[in-house]
Amino acid sequence: MANRPDELLYGLDDKPPTPILFLLSIQHIFLMSSTLVLPVVLVLEIGGTMDDVRIVVAMTMVAAGLGTIIQATRGPGIGSGLLCPNLCGPNFFAVSMEAAWLGGLPLMRGMTIAAGFVEMLLARFFHRLAFLFPPEITGVVVLMVAISIIPLGVSKFFGVNYSNEYIDTLNLSIAVLTLLVMIGANVIKGGKLKLYSVLLGLPFGYVLSFITGATSIDAFDQVKEAAWFGLPSFGSMMDISFSWSLLPAFIIVSICGALKTYGNLAMAESINDKNWQRPNVKRMGGGLMADACSITAAGLLGGMATDTSASNVSLSKASGATSRIIGFVAGLLFILLGFSPKLSGILAIMPMPVMGAILIFVVSFMIMAGIQIIIDSKPDAICVFVVGVSLTFGLSLQAMPELYALMPTWLRPIFSSALSFTGVLAIVLNQLLSFGQKRQL
Repeated sequence: MANRPDELLYGLDDKPPTPILFLLSIQHIFLMSSTLVLPVVLVLEIGGTMDDVRIVVAMTMVAAGLGTIIQATRGPGIGSGLLCPNLCGPNFFAVSMEAAWLGGLPLMRGMTIAAGFVEMLLARFFHRLAFLFPPEITGVVVLMVAISIIPLGVSKFFGVNYSNEYIDTLNLSIAVLTLLVMIGANVIKGGKLKLYSVLLGLPFGYVLSFITGATSIDAFDQVKEAAWFGLPSFGSMMDISFSWSLLPAFIIVSICGALKTYGNLAMAESINDKNWQRPNVKRMGGGLMADACSITAAGLLGGMATDTSASNVSLSKASGATSRIIGFVAGLLFILLGFSPKLSGILAIMPMPVMGAILIFVVSFMIMAGIQIIIDSKPDAICVFVVGVSLTFGLSLQAMPELYALMPTWLRPIFSSALSFTGVLAIVLNQLLSFGQKRQL
């Protein structure tokens, strides 16, 4: 039985009072919306219309909301019963773009469905594959998830979009002040302000951005003119195609995405148990199945592939509220937002410094969670090299991606992100060294 940590204000099965529950869910929704720019970019890049943009964004939000709700359930073989929300999956962006270029949105939908089926197979047989994921591998994955977010968070924090671009001092000032508000609310002893750390920083950052002119008032005017409710067209939803040539890339990305989800679920589980040592195999399998259903739903509905959000898991730790009831409410609200151009527009115009401050805030918790899991695994000699070597090469890909630019085409999805490369390398290295040690004995 889990030993509840003292710092949790609302544990896994607690039901916060309705007003608090609503506010906590709103915080998670803002983080869940942080990657909604990806379907916008994808559709516009292939020459889609604004109607296409609205449909893909809305359906991505519906799929992410469904995934968040399913993840919070404890069904037979599906759902982890943890607060681990979904969002539009950044790791699927490159392969989704390739599919959209080759065959338009119908091909992207078909390949997304295929990726969901791949993860379903992994989830179904996860109990036989659990030996691949000892605690030190989990810690490495959690740590690399955090590190992979750092470039995006820091660039938003400094107001820089491209290399060799000057740091925007106004953007930086707003980001610093917003981050300090969130940190201050979190570290104050004896109160419940930590529950609303992000929710306090958000309006502060929004207002400061508009007052100083860092965010144009025109953006808000566009939101004001949008309708409160709009049902997207479903006419082209069943236009689905498939390509065997793209399947290997989607399989690899799906496996890497499952590895990330495994790390997020393990982090969410460890937050709720003071004596946590290793992930619950049955719960991890159910969580992966929930994630697979969310990806499949995204393809069937016509949205982009979804993924579990490490930032949201870290937010639950930072706020001290890990109740899975928050997942039900946040998921439902996110689905409703998908059908409200006005409300989703408010999320879409989130000022850059605010987004940067939030990402830096939650990454801090993710880094410490990864380090703690590695330390608690009581590392031996093999663990030292598995962690050290995989992190070394993973960070080299993060810092110098040009070193790996000429990899064979079929291997490129593994090297598309430092997280994927580090996770795969850690698993392979751990199996090789463990096998060598057994042979020697």
